[in-house]
Amino acid sequence: MARWLPAAVLFPVLLMTLWLPLNGDVQYALGGIEAAGRGGVSVWDVFVARPIAYRLFVGGLDGLRELFPGTGSWAAKNAIVRLETDLVIVLIGVALFLGLRRFCRPSIASVGALATTAALIVSPPWHFLQPDWVAALAGVLAVGAALAPKRLWLGAVLGGFATFLTLAVKLATAPIAAIAVLLIAVLCLRRAVWTAVAAVGFTGLWYVLTKQFLPWEWTWFADQAALVHNSPIHHAPNLADFRKFRMAMYDVMILSPIVVLAPAAVVVLARRKLRWYALAIVIAGLSVSSAYAQGEWFMYHFAVLPVLAAGVWGAAFGADRRARLPLGIGLVAVAVASQILLRQPYAWRASHLGLVSKAYLAVAVVLAVVLWFVTRRSGQNTDRTRWWTTAAGTAGVVIAMLPAALPASGYAFTGYNATVRIFYGYPKTTVEDLRSQIGADTPVLYLTFGNLAYRLENPTACRYPSPQWLQRGAYLPAVRDYPSYADNLRCLTEDTTARYVLINPVWFRVAGSSPQVRALLAAKFDCSDEARVPAPPGLLVCPARA
Repeated sequence: MARWLPAAVLFPVLLMTLWLPLNGDVQYALGGIEAAGRGGVSVWDVFVARPIAYRLFVGGLDGLRELFPGTGSWAAKNAIVRLETDLVIVLIGVALFLGLRRFCRPSIASVGALATTAALIVSPPWHFLQPDWVAALAGVLAVGAALAPKRLWLGAVLGGFATFLTLAVKLATAPIAAIAVLLIAVLCLRRAVWTAVAAVGFTGLWYVLTKQFLPWEWTWFADQAALVHNSPIHHAPNLADFRKFRMAMYDVMILSPIVVLAPAAVVVLARRKLRWYALAIVIAGLSVSSAYAQGEWFMYHFAVLPVLAAGVWGAAFGADRRARLPLGIGLVAVAVASQILLRQPYAWRASHLGLVSKAYLAVAVVLAVVLWFVTRRSGQNTDRTRWWTTAAGTAGVVIAMLPAALPASGYAFTGYNATVRIFYGYPKTTVEDLRSQIGADTPVLYLTFGNLAYRLENPTACRYPSPQWLQRGAYLPAVRDYPSYADNLRCLTEDTTARYVLINPVWFRVAGSSPQVRALLAAKFDCSDEARVPAPPGLLVCPARA
């Protein structure tokens, strides 16, 4: 019975995170899939700026939620989808434990698997269920699925499919597939090779099938890539990009202090063998390459980093008892520091980034040096697996991940969304009165960000429930030549079901839109002061003309 006690550490924090609302990007994806689905648009056809593999995953979670009565409120939708995701995480954590146990000592397997599971459950809210985070989740599954089965072929097939998913949910996260294969190779080179072969096979099959049956997926991908024409993948490396990357990495360390402990954990596991240090450097480079290539420096683009760091820290904590005290003290110290720092006013954070980042880097170096001397004797000082060791390691990761998930903490330290504060609970939405005025099942046309559809829930027959291409075309005239823009325009030229248009003037600049868009809106909807429906602040609701 005692061996199951460490897992109980996760239960209270799992319950706590159910009160964290899903971030706006996830609400955007879920809201778009729901609203378009009610309007007759399949998940295979709807555009929410996410690949089909991701849409199927989050759409499946939401579809399962709809099977339970009384889960239609905004609070219930958030909590149930979170709970379903947490259960998936737990199952993947079990798969990781079974895989590690086959090739590692029980202490490494148990602490490593539980630490990774904890990092996924207590992820920063802006990370949770983002495509980059789902790719990290698939990477964890790939390692467990490849190593757990007794039969090599089964491990290769299961691990290969999970590895393929790391890039299917978002092509930019392909480096996570390489990380998964390298981690498998650390424990079993033969399984890694066959897992990679299977992954290449699944990827090739997916490419052929999507090109044949879902060609718009590749049109959307090409147009999405063209939108970020200034990202590092479109030009040679330069000093400006490196500076932005460096600043973003400072934010990552403060937001997820477990990352600060990763170098020290590598020292414990490498055991003075240069090849393991070289491998650690390669994996570290891969773990940040996706965020660097995308060049937007959003914190969720670094979602794999804290998950990877937690797994490495957990393995080191379980591997050598000499390292546990410095690893534990260091982790708690930086976690407490992050909890205090993330709650400071933005102006203070912005003016002290240099000092704080240098302090965190110094801690990382000092801890790595300390662990070098603490474990300097050859071999590892091991002991029998005890439940309290695993519980302490799991609790340590939970403590390290909490600063970014507690109320009043910022989404970032100084970067994008740094002024957004985390809150718990589900306040009454401002659209309930609007829904009752226009009718809950009345078809509408959304010219808003997608999270409005998540809260309002009215159906739309437009396959672009949040019309990204029309919106971008308002201030980037070149977008009007994209194939996706022409397809998005059909929501105005061909859809005759919408009884209202909902416009967020801050997000969708009608005045900056093309003359064709302005003319179509004026012809189809009456936005005069007399005709407009009373709506929440920042929203215009115009009825269709008779």
